[in-house]
Amino acid sequence: VQTCALPILTTKLVFGATSPYTPNMLNPSGGVLRNGAREGFGVINLASGSSVDLTFSFVDSRDGSSKTPSSTVVTFFDGDHGMAHESRESITVRDVSSFAVDDLTSLTILDDGASAVDQANGDAVVTFQSTLRGTKEDNPVSPLSLSNLQARRAASVLFLDKSQFGVTLSETGYVNPQGRNFYFAGASSLTCGVEAKCSTYECPLGFDLRQDAEFTICDTKPCTVADHDRCCSVA
Repeated sequence: VQTCALPILTTKLVFGATSPYTPNMLNPSGGVLRNGAREGFGVINLASGSSVDLTFSFVDSRDGSSKTPSSTVVTFFDGDHGMAHESRESITVRDVSSFAVDDLTSLTILDDGASAVDQANGDAVVTFQSTLRGTKEDNPVSPLSLSNLQARRAASVLFLDKSQFGVTLSETGYVNPQGRNFYFAGASSLTCGVEAKCSTYECPLGFDLRQDAEFTICDTKPCTVADHDRCCSVA
């Protein structure tokens, strides 16, 4: 994804583990079955009490050759942990040129390796660590339509002229074995603003909002009469 533009369809982001990887193996419907692309997000499942080093690479979707986008934003979401008081979820990102979080972020940011020089050279290392518990109820639904709570648990990272970058995911301090899901995508409302949904549009007399209004994005922001046919149906 390039800044806030549409995805570059000829480029895809692939990743692989460079250290031992342990998914949740207690839930037969979870674990590695959670991994992959789901509803606009990439998902990686990780067992509590473990960590994994990953390399993310940009490749041509047609022939698999390496690509080096001039500017790429990747956002990590749902930075929270389990019920155990000492549990923590951490995301360490390398090769960073800049990063952004919500003004009221709940994440602890460890950026000793992210000086102005490091960022200028694209060599910065920054860790985003959870401070609050979370449930499935606060999981993100759309990268560009984050609620206030979801935005406070997300971090966007900028990469300049990088064909790949490194990430370490970890889950520590859990009392009971379990699995946790890490969500990532491209640009988000942290850097691009919130999309306008049809659910915010007031249909005129004789029309009702369509059933999928909560999930339908308007062409304009905020929604206007130009979005009438997209958002409304005859009552």
